[in-house]
Amino acid sequence: MPSNITLRKTPLTDITQRPLTGRRSNNIAAQVVASSVCSGTGEENSPARGLLELFAAAQAGSIGRKRSLKLINEDCENYPPLASTTTKTKSQSTTSSASPVVTSTSTAKAVQVVVDIPAKSISPVLYNSSGPLAIVSTLSRRQTFGQRRNRPFYVSPRSCMLDFVSRPNDVYTFISQDGTTLVPPFSCTYNNVANEARNLAVGDEDGTIHIVDTAQDGAHPEKTIQIQAHQNAIFDLCWTRDDSKMISASGDQTARLHDIEQQTCLGTFCGHTGSIKSISLKFNDDNIFATAARDGAVMIWDVRCSSTTSTQGETLYRPANKLTNVHANTTRPTPPKRSKHGSDGPNTASAVQFMKHNENIVASIGALDGSVKYWDVRKHGTYFKHDHPTPLETSTYNPTTKRAHGMTSMALSPDGRNLYAVSSDNHIYMFNSTALGSPVEQFGCPSFNCSSYYIKISVSPDNNFIAAGSCNELYVWEVNSPERVPLIFHGHEREVTGVDWARDVGNGTQLSGCSDDATVRTWRPNKNLVQECKEDERLRVTHGMVSE
Repeated sequence: MPSNITLRKTPLTDITQRPLTGRRSNNIAAQVVASSVCSGTGEENSPARGLLELFAAAQAGSIGRKRSLKLINEDCENYPPLASTTTKTKSQSTTSSASPVVTSTSTAKAVQVVVDIPAKSISPVLYNSSGPLAIVSTLSRRQTFGQRRNRPFYVSPRSCMLDFVSRPNDVYTFISQDGTTLVPPFSCTYNNVANEARNLAVGDEDGTIHIVDTAQDGAHPEKTIQIQAHQNAIFDLCWTRDDSKMISASGDQTARLHDIEQQTCLGTFCGHTGSIKSISLKFNDDNIFATAARDGAVMIWDVRCSSTTSTQGETLYRPANKLTNVHANTTRPTPPKRSKHGSDGPNTASAVQFMKHNENIVASIGALDGSVKYWDVRKHGTYFKHDHPTPLETSTYNPTTKRAHGMTSMALSPDGRNLYAVSSDNHIYMFNSTALGSPVEQFGCPSFNCSSYYIKISVSPDNNFIAAGSCNELYVWEVNSPERVPLIFHGHEREVTGVDWARDVGNGTQLSGCSDDATVRTWRPNKNLVQECKEDERLRVTHGMVSE
């Protein structure tokens, strides 16, 4: 390196280059813009303004489906010629390559910068700051590291999942009411706040709710809270936001509201004529929830009204709104193929979900038609008089086989942007929650088998992974890499039904699944233990490992 060249660090320039380019030396255009905008003094060239302008340029450019930030360097033919690029002579390029010519034009609406770059580089770079700013969102995108060959460069957190393991102490079993046999669990869900979100509620075949403290090792009767909620199997559970109450859905055709601390039933919700399969609580309102059942109906309940008292002193509720035959298909006379558990019937509403982008919209899926439907429930009783109500919006269903496949479970991403539904055609479909249409992505693999209507899915709290039960193992897909094979969480010996992620409250997350082998397993990150299991075959047999 010649001795007459002085290297000078520009920390602010370096900082602004990294989110936009991901590297320091290969994108000359971004370096020139960063150097020109972030240098000097005064209001127009202040460092803070330089950062804002650069992020505005990226925001006005292109943000891909994976939310990766990119700096668009397009040919100048797409823009009106604002300045000409001057070709430097060989002698000039030696001394002036580090000092390109910059022309700045400032208006009331936008700031435009045209950079005269040496002939070695690309055409002038134009950016416009009149677009919307999302500085906090941009800075918080930890998976954005620039671009590679004009494509987003994504750093996958997949390797972190390979450090998850299930120890023998992470296996929970539950005994029947008569104390003679093990009871298979059907549903499991983590709480929201209390105990660092490590309380796992499990509903079993006998109608008992078990609340397990997964922060402790093993599950014994003296370490769990048991609530005898129903006289039939519990298919779904839902905590309130403050974890003080819980709603259960059962095969006895009722839903019940329970006080966790007092372990008492506060009310029974009657109206369905079939087993209730799903519950969804309205966001920001613990008084309103929806249920979906095998009778093909979706019902909306409000605990503040429509209640009576029975002769036994029990508080009974009737639905505030009722949608019947929400997924009835009159064009197909024959029911779908029966699974090993039996068919749910042609009119079954498999799952229901309150949406985040519009609190008055409820999504539903059925066991036959393979579509997602939106319903507007802002007016109580609006659907009571309609035998076949008209949905607000319906997804596009394009069956790949002659026989139509239904949906078994549904989950909403934590940010509310994506809606996931698992189908009996052995795929998980991702929809844009604000505009249903056709699925924007699908997940699957040859070994993934979803022929049972008891299988559920769950999205991780960081929105990076989606977990699903199956007829053999527990599968986890990376949301941003649907083309990759899923991770398989080993440990269960029979069909995996309910799955759920622990809420991330600063201590990381963990994953639990319940199975027909009458156990509930929890997988936690433990890199050292995983390494020991790889070196010791005896440990691999007793521990639930993760494989690709």
